[in-house]
Amino acid sequence: MGDRALGEKPILYIHPTCATSYEVVRHLASKGLLDGVKLVSTSQPGASAVLREAVWSVPWLVVEGVPVATDPVSPKEVESILLGEGPLERSDPVQEFMEAVLHSAYAAAVSYLHGSIEPVIDTAFVSAATRAPLRGLDVEEISREIQSRAGELYAEWEDKLMRALGISFVRELWWASRGELSKEKLRELASPENVGLWLIAKASIGRNGLPDKPLPDQERLEKLAGFVQRGAAGLLSRIKREQEKILGDEEYWRLLAEKLSG
Repeated sequence: MGDRALGEKPILYIHPTCATSYEVVRHLASKGLLDGVKLVSTSQPGASAVLREAVWSVPWLVVEGVPVATDPVSPKEVESILLGEGPLERSDPVQEFMEAVLHSAYAAAVSYLHGSIEPVIDTAFVSAATRAPLRGLDVEEISREIQSRAGELYAEWEDKLMRALGISFVRELWWASRGELSKEKLRELASPENVGLWLIAKASIGRNGLPDKPLPDQERLEKLAGFVQRGAAGLLSRIKREQEKILGDEEYWRLLAEKLSG
């Protein structure tokens, strides 16, 4: 990409509770690079242009107004991009897109609710997922290939999406319980109906993102509920460790208070 205009900073969209955002922010701060980006929280979507800029996932890195990276992304890769060294590795763009869907709770929820990845094939998302602007890839061409393989890709990735959504469900139930969630209560609440309610809410902004007939597929709901019920203890332990580490890091929260733009 061309040289940035003087004073124009890349924009790094994060959410403070996102584990990858946490690792990236901590890493950039340790390298003295955090002042080189405009750090924006997605917690206020109107004020921070999250909806206008089509931020599908966090972290979400924008350079020269173009999305160039999103989760899964390592702190070192973000560092390399900011230093102009480009992405660390090159992979199959279609697989990279599917990994990005998997790592976006929103995109995964939309896909799982619809039983299709077609609703999430967006050029901004493809651009960030594949690092297309940094690699000279044609976003439209990649999008067409993904579209042509949409059915095959969803079938291949459905179980992975279900498991990722199970983790997100437990995380958000842990938040809702203010960290007081027990494995017994988790199993009780992880009914197909409750999971379906959560999935509908997760996959929509108002009615945007809802299927024409928003009645979730019962088999998919039962798979998701069953996964959470069976793995309740391990999932809960994982989320508790993750969130207590982030929420309890006072230095991190002081850093965000100083650096966040929105």
